[in-house]
Amino acid sequence: MNYLLEPVIGICRFSFCGNGDWAAYAGVEANTDIDLLRLEQAERLYDDARMALRFYLFETFLLPSLQAQTDPNFVLIVLTSDIMPAKHLKRLRKICDADDRICLVVSDATTVHDAVTPELTRLNSGLSRPLVQFRIDDDDCLSSDYVKELRAYMLRLGDVMPIAYSRSQGLVVTSYAEDAATHIYRATLPFNSMGTAIRVHGNRTIFSFGHGALLRRFPAVVDNSGMGFISIKIDGHDSRPINMQEHAFRRAHSPVSPEDTDTILSKWFSFIEAGKTGRAQELVKRVETAAGFLDKPAVKRPRLKAV
Repeated sequence: MNYLLEPVIGICRFSFCGNGDWAAYAGVEANTDIDLLRLEQAERLYDDARMALRFYLFETFLLPSLQAQTDPNFVLIVLTSDIMPAKHLKRLRKICDADDRICLVVSDATTVHDAVTPELTRLNSGLSRPLVQFRIDDDDCLSSDYVKELRAYMLRLGDVMPIAYSRSQGLVVTSYAEDAATHIYRATLPFNSMGTAIRVHGNRTIFSFGHGALLRRFPAVVDNSGMGFISIKIDGHDSRPINMQEHAFRRAHSPVSPEDTDTILSKWFSFIEAGKTGRAQELVKRVETAAGFLDKPAVKRPRLKAV
């Protein structure tokens, strides 16, 4: 087997309505009726305004970052639920059908594991060892050399398994209504949700484990070279807001000047074009457009300033 010819497998949940590591299921008790909870969450999950935002982020950040990969040998499984309204599902299917590396899985399952296992089994069929899997959310993006670097590390490790991988350095962009400006930070976040990967025995998936626990559970590689991701943080996101008043956030995030941001984007995220005012301002513009999808009071934000 020539492992250079193996695709790596990405898994992205796109408004998947089921049990997972998002806020609706935090603290859910063991005896909770997940099917009932799923239906209760569907109304909020498939709200037209929310879906407009999810499509914008998906098409503006994640998909262009994957199309810009210097190693194009990957498969992206996009997972959604069969209760997604037909108009949204039609749009999602059209987007996925435009790239033969994207596999849309529409499932009635209530867990990511049950939903993606059949497709992973098909992709792994006939191979002597499981394919590498990585996870990525629909509102984040990966550096253009992510697949290349992931494959290089896994080739060096050979048949070591299980093994986990994380590219820890990236950019975090915040645009909250209560803030006076959009902020860009350089972040060090090992085993975050942006591009964490595993090769593991059996029918387990990257979502079988909390991404933060992989470093404790498996032999692991933390790749501190280069930049691996951009993470977008705006009001209404499921993730915890960035609060630079908290020590834990200050320890992991440091402000980046527009000039340094331009350099980072040019080298690792060139799909974000320079435009008339530079790549940093183009990134800010895209994130503020995303923030504007939310039904919140208008806030006039000054453009990014040097720090």
